[in-house]
Amino acid sequence: MTRGLARIARGWLLGSVLAGGVSAVLLVGQFIFLAHVVDDVAFHGHAPEAEWHEVALILVCLIGQVGARFASDIMGTQAGLRVASHVRGQLLTHLFSVGPVACARVPAGEVVTTFTEGADALVPYFARYIPSAAMMVVLPLLILAVVGGVDGWSFLVLACTGPLVPVFMAFVGYGAQAVMDRQWRQLSLLGGSFLDALRGLKTLRLFGRTQGSLDRIAQLADAHRRTTLSVMRVAFLTSAVLEFFSSLSIALVAVVFGTRLLAGTADFRSAFLVLLLAPEYFMPLRTFSASYHARQNANAAMTTLGRLLALPALTRRYGAQLPQCVDGVAEIRCQGMEVCNQDGASVLHNVTCHFTRNSLTVLTGMSGAGKTTLLQTLLGFLSPTAGELEACDVSGRPVPLQTLRMAWVPQRPLMVFGTVADNLRLGAPEADAAQLRHAAEQADVLDFIEALPDGFETHIGERGARLSGGQVRRLALARALLRNPDVLVLDEPTAGLDAASAMRVTNAICRCVVGRIVVVATHRQALAARANRVLHVADGTVEEFSPQQETVA
Repeated sequence: MTRGLARIARGWLLGSVLAGGVSAVLLVGQFIFLAHVVDDVAFHGHAPEAEWHEVALILVCLIGQVGARFASDIMGTQAGLRVASHVRGQLLTHLFSVGPVACARVPAGEVVTTFTEGADALVPYFARYIPSAAMMVVLPLLILAVVGGVDGWSFLVLACTGPLVPVFMAFVGYGAQAVMDRQWRQLSLLGGSFLDALRGLKTLRLFGRTQGSLDRIAQLADAHRRTTLSVMRVAFLTSAVLEFFSSLSIALVAVVFGTRLLAGTADFRSAFLVLLLAPEYFMPLRTFSASYHARQNANAAMTTLGRLLALPALTRRYGAQLPQCVDGVAEIRCQGMEVCNQDGASVLHNVTCHFTRNSLTVLTGMSGAGKTTLLQTLLGFLSPTAGELEACDVSGRPVPLQTLRMAWVPQRPLMVFGTVADNLRLGAPEADAAQLRHAAEQADVLDFIEALPDGFETHIGERGARLSGGQVRRLALARALLRNPDVLVLDEPTAGLDAASAMRVTNAICRCVVGRIVVVATHRQALAARANRVLHVADGTVEEFSPQQETVA
């Protein structure tokens, strides 16, 4: 998966590696010219003014090396940011295609952590680790080639000690990856627990479990802290291993050259050049070691990201405008339809029914009988595993399901933090004031909105905290009607409401029937009595009753 992501920013990555290679060449050239100047001035009696050409070349190499290194860092960072942005977009698109049914089985904390921290963890990997891995190959090989042409013994020392560093880093890395995986699991648990505590704060307070929830979050935070410190210990250990072997190698080269200089078997220029290049031989390894934890962090994030991207795409895309030649959707038919859950178990089987325009169809049945599954199939959140689900217009011609304008009012509508108008425009962002008033009037919520201090610009609080349950349901109905849907689906729209509020919601639903297909799942007999058709769901099958029969039952 990492290779696939690298292709997204391969231009920036290639530019970063090439710029790093240019920086390496200029660095080696700078040391060659420096060794030449020092040797000529110190041992050959040349005047410093006579070496101005070499000094100028040193300055050119220095400026070019710094510029190339800066360009490499900039392009690497740009590659990391592009990959993180692509991953967030891909994950968001996939979650929309997965739909609420499959997403409900994934902890919200894991999704949020992956979307934020997980995507951010990929930036250092592409910005630093990959360029560092390339430089770890380019610069040492270049230095070995130069040293090999200058002194064979130094070449042998560097060639033998250099590979020891990656070998020991690999041993350390096996344990470090397990620590990083544990850190990501604990971070997901911490995020999920904190989110659950915020959502259930009222319930925790009522049952006197607030302190217990705080203690659990504190324990998870402390476990994450200890694991993070373990990661830091591994990073320090990796750096210590690298420093030990690089220092040992440089010291060995220095001792060997010092002995040979005293014995007169080596010249100063070669010794000085090799001693300048020896620390730089290990510098890419040090940089790679410093960024190695970025690879482990990215691997842990990619594991979680892979799990989310592996969720099956269950939804059918709705929302395109109907072709102008179609007069409207007249009917949706189910013929021998079977629907299974994510575990493969059949929830609905051999369902044959239809939903017609200008009529209110009510689904009744016991909890768990399959009403919600049937609604989710109509909405496109689930796809039939057998049979057919099709729509037709008033002339009987088939209409692609993807072109239907669908609207859904769930049992617990989501109200975002903002004004009444902000919440209504979730259904139609471009709606003007007249359209807002018309939808509110259809849903029997206009009088209530106009009675608010600021009308449509009144803030309703977090999750509609300033509104009653009935007001939230009617506001959600107005939001659904704002997009003028062909099919309006409502799940338990009167659940938990008092008789007066339930009656207002029921009356509003009945006024919305004209010109569209309206399907409602409910346990309320009063709403079933107002229906044109009643479908009773039991044991995964659907049977039609008249409203009078269902009321008697």
